[in-house]
Amino acid sequence: MKKSFFIMVAAAVLMLAGCSKKSASADGSSKSAQKVVRINFQTGSLCYAPTHVAMKLGLFDEELAKIGQKAEYVHIVEGGATLGEMIASGKVDAGYGLYATQLQAMENGLPISFTSGIHIGCTKYYVRADSDIKSVADLRGKKIGVPGLADSSVMNLKRKLMDLGIGVTADNNEVEFIAYASADLAIALNNGAVDVIGAHDPVATKGELAYGFRKILDTGTDEKFSKEYCCQQFVTHKLLRENPEGAAAVTRALQKASAYVQAEPRAAAQLQIENDLCAGDLDFNAALLEEINYQPSRSLGKKTFDSAARQLQEAGILKASTDIEKFIETGYIELFGVPDGYIYDSATKTYKEINGSRA
Repeated sequence: MKKSFFIMVAAAVLMLAGCSKKSASADGSSKSAQKVVRINFQTGSLCYAPTHVAMKLGLFDEELAKIGQKAEYVHIVEGGATLGEMIASGKVDAGYGLYATQLQAMENGLPISFTSGIHIGCTKYYVRADSDIKSVADLRGKKIGVPGLADSSVMNLKRKLMDLGIGVTADNNEVEFIAYASADLAIALNNGAVDVIGAHDPVATKGELAYGFRKILDTGTDEKFSKEYCCQQFVTHKLLRENPEGAAAVTRALQKASAYVQAEPRAAAQLQIENDLCAGDLDFNAALLEEINYQPSRSLGKKTFDSAARQLQEAGILKASTDIEKFIETGYIELFGVPDGYIYDSATKTYKEINGSRA
């Protein structure tokens, strides 16, 4: 009896010792490994101001530290692996970008859900000054240059064309989209290779100023798109399953950062330039950030996602066989502990929660 008791005790001690070794951290403490949330960011993009602010002002760190976690940043480099590829390979847990660009990928299994609208209006469409095209209603039969065939500039314009009765479906396609590198769009339009271009700021406004292009559609002021978010916060399904608190924390942080940019566009532009996150002239960049609506909203972000998904299925971009109700339900979620948005008070340097729906 005593012998078996000692054997049991010895076994328990060995098990505890093993567990202790597994849970010991590099500094010799016995704490379990700290959870890390990997957040994507890009450089050279003015629209990424909220992510840059959240990184450099410590908002990601602050929100994650409250729940004993930390942030790591994953740089998405132009010409390297795309954001979708980084998500699919499990190298990114959360981030921010043009939501419409990811819709088809989500339908095909990209494991992300959106959690909040971050900003409205960063996409513009131009023609040459001497063009006979006066508005979007004149685009039937025209060639349109865009940054990519799955880009949000394509998705938005197709929705607008549908409203005007211009065909964008496989059975009735009355426009042609041609993909160019973002830096080449203005040249393609100026040289007459295309009739129209769709571009995101700051590329859009730089092209307008350099070549004297005429704007025919601005998502920031258009009646349809000025109430819709173009860029939104996402989290991966893995993060939602394994660390919903972390998913909520990074969403709150980005909402706060977006509210900061809305209130302090010049300070945000200066932060980007000083940290080599986005080049350019301070006055020019600040003016563009001020022009964009960075007031975050989860409810209006979801309404945007809902409207776009339904209309793009009608256009044949999303499959007819897709259960659109389920797609919307799983593609846009409400996280516990995340308000509808925030407002930043520059005078007191504090954030105020917005809990009333803007939908």
